[in-house]
Amino acid sequence: MPQLMKNYVDTGKLSIEVRDFPLTQIHTGALMAAQAANCSAEQGQFFLMRKTLFDGTANQEWRDGSLDDLTTFGNYASAVGIDRAQFESCVTTNRHLAQIKADMALAQQLGINSTPAFIINGRLLMGAQPYTEFAKIIDTMISPP
Repeated sequence: MPQLMKNYVDTGKLSIEVRDFPLTQIHTGALMAAQAANCSAEQGQFFLMRKTLFDGTANQEWRDGSLDDLTTFGNYASAVGIDRAQFESCVTTNRHLAQIKADMALAQQLGINSTPAFIINGRLLMGAQPYTEFAKIIDTMISPP
């Protein structure tokens, strides 16, 4: 992702739109984590919080969307430099829940059933891919005929 950002987004050749697709059937805390990421976006820290959340689940620091997880996410918020009270209010009031559920429904309509998934100019690309695969698709799209 950093190479895509540097070579395409930062140069204005590509824009990235992130949609939520928490896999709640296998990660019961994923819905709260998606809300945490979106609440962090309100304070300009979406990508850093998202990375922190992924690292935290890999290290089994959070699991099921419980109050303990909310405390953990609040600690993450403080660590990434956002206002914890504002963040926790956002998460506990489910401010972004409707949009997250709409994103999930759209993904299902498009036939997406796992993550990561990417749609590049209408083309669905499933699973983790190397930078070269993205570059090949993007370069074909932006190169003059």
